[in-house]
This record gives sequence, structure tokens and C-alpha cells, in this order.
Amino acid sequence: MLDWFWKYSGNLYDVGLPDHWVGVLLVICAVLCGLIAGAEREFKNKPAGLRTLALICVGSALFTMASIQLAGDTDDRTRIAAQIVSGIGFLGAGAIIRDRGNVVGLTTAATVWVMASIGMLVGGGYAVAGIVLTLLVVGTLTVIQKLHYRMLSGCQYQQCGLHYRGEDGKTRIRILEVLDDHQVPDHRWDVREEANGQECLTLSYCHYHRHHREILGNLARVEGVERIERIRAPRECETETNSE
Repeated sequence: MLDWFWKYSGNLYDVGLPDHWVGVLLVICAVLCGLIAGAEREFKNKPAGLRTLALICVGSALFTMASIQLAGDTDDRTRIAAQIVSGIGFLGAGAIIRDRGNVVGLTTAATVWVMASIGMLVGGGYAVAGIVLTLLVVGTLTVIQKLHYRMLSGCQYQQCGLHYRGEDGKTRIRILEVLDDHQVPDHRWDVREEANGQECLTLSYCHYHRHHREILGNLARVEGVERIERIRAPRECETETNSE
């Protein structure tokens, strides 16, 4: 199976094109691979998005191409490219954050790591293989995650009301910033005006997962919020996808 894959994916260095055209095609392919994977991360508002993964993939491809060109016909063609494996660890570590006992960013760090390896593969001449493997990575990030949430850990929702002073819209802006930080979609909250210049924001939040419940603590610390009250019982088993 693997022999068939490598045989028909083809190495651009062996097709007879001039070296500069091979380099152009490989760089374009590396950008495309990075953009495909980055689009999935960007859609989920992760720190490593379109530009980051595209640059990682292109950089890995360029280092690999430089290693091949500088080494020529010697046995030392992989020395420069080999340093990518250790060097990319610094970027991956930067995407991992420990916050109040929770570790977040592991999936993003793993994506950075695997896209660097795909960039090395593309830089080695296997452009088609790089695109196929990038699609496999995106499929892993999307399909498996949906199956996980659907089968193992569906969110459970309940509603609460945030009563706060209007302050000419200033408090509402601070609250919306917290909602954006937690990637709460617009259809899960609503605002109504009350007497004496106060407002009430009705929020539907997941009380089942601890990292989702953290939004209540962040909202309680917003200046101008006077009280948070539960409105009604939870709704069962809707799926959410913002925990990576």
C-alpha cells in the first residue's frame, strides 16, 4: 500500500523540469497545504491559523529544498532539514497554555508539528503526497472531533441572566468581549433593557464541561455586573466544538 502511494504520488525532482520551476511548484504546493490546514484552525479561532500554518509549511519546505541543493550529491543532504524537527518544537510549545488547571492548545501544537512534517515532505519533491496528507489532517481535525462530541461528550445547556448597569453601553461591550473570548455564537445570547438604566443579558451556556463553565467566573468579574441568576433548567445534549 505504501509502495503504491509513493510510486504514484511522484517526485517532482524526477520529472525532468528545470530546478527553478520545480522549486516554484513546491513552494506553491506548500502554501496551499498550509492554507488548507490553516483554514480549519482559523474557522475555530485558534492562534495558529491561515498565515501561521502557511508560513510553517513553506518554511519547512524551503529548509528541505535548501538542504538538498546545498548538499548536492553528498550523503549530507538531510542535515539542515533534520533541524526542523527539533526547531518546530518551540512553536508548538508556545501554543500550549495552562490555565486554572486546564491545558489548552495541544491540538493546535500537534497541527503545527504535523504541518512542518508535511512541509518537509513537499520540499523533498512529493507535492501530491503533501496535499493528500494535508486533507487527511483536516479530516482528522473535523470528522473525529464531531464524532467525539456527538458520541461521548455532548454539551448540556442552561440559561442565566446577567443584570448590569448600562453605563451608555460600556458594560455591554465588556461583556461581549468575554463572550467573544469564549467563542459564544450570537444566537446563544440576547439583551433587553430594564428600568433605572439597567440591562439584562440572557445567556445560554454549557454547564456540563468545566472549561465552558469558566465563562461565568469571567462574566462575574466584569465591572458593572451586579448579579447573575439562573433562569431555567438545562437543555440536554447539544454539541459544541470550541474546546481545542
